Amino acid sequence: MTRFFALVALIVPLLAKAQGFAIVVQDDTALRPLPGSSARPLALLAQGETLEVRGERLDYLAVWDYARERGGFVRATQVRRLALTADEAPELLAVLRFLRGVPGAEPLGIAVGAAYVEAAPAERLSGAEGVEALEALGAMAERLARKPSRHVEVVARYGVRFLTVEANGRVRLCYDGAAYRKILAMRASEEQRA
Repeated sequence: MTRFFALVALIVPLLAKAQGFAIVVQDDTALRPLPGSSARPLALLAQGETLEVRGERLDYLAVWDYARERGGFVRATQVRRLALTADEAPELLAVLRFLRGVPGAEPLGIAVGAAYVEAAPAERLSGAEGVEALEALGAMAERLARKPSRHVEVVARYGVRFLTVEANGRVRLCYDGAAYRKILAMRASEEQRA
């Protein structure tokens, strides 16, 4: 009988249907095994991490964390839920515009930028809005490289790569510039190309 319950406990999460996604908006967000603040955290999540939403209980979201390959619960106020639909794209771009100018919000901004790229229709991505999003992603990645932290690993999950360069006996982290290279291949203004 206990084997049956163990099997059910393993299968039920696999059958859970995704109800969208959520981006962690603040560092040290607790991923808990049960909803409620009394449960000991399984992990502390960093700003900018993406989770798959699988349900709601109390004021917590049931989520799946692909990076850690585990499920759990996070407080709903510590994440921003996303559907990643074309209807949501303009709002994501507006948030991206805001976060671009907020020092310290680079991982969150890069996560929102990646969500915009996922949600926006192809005609928007190939136009001025796509160029603007890529420019913002590049600027935030450059700022993050100047102050390396645990967030470098978080944004690497979105395809943002960094290089280490040695000069004058010092090792420095640099953004690889992939977003800027894509802008050069698009219809961008002279200012954006510079």
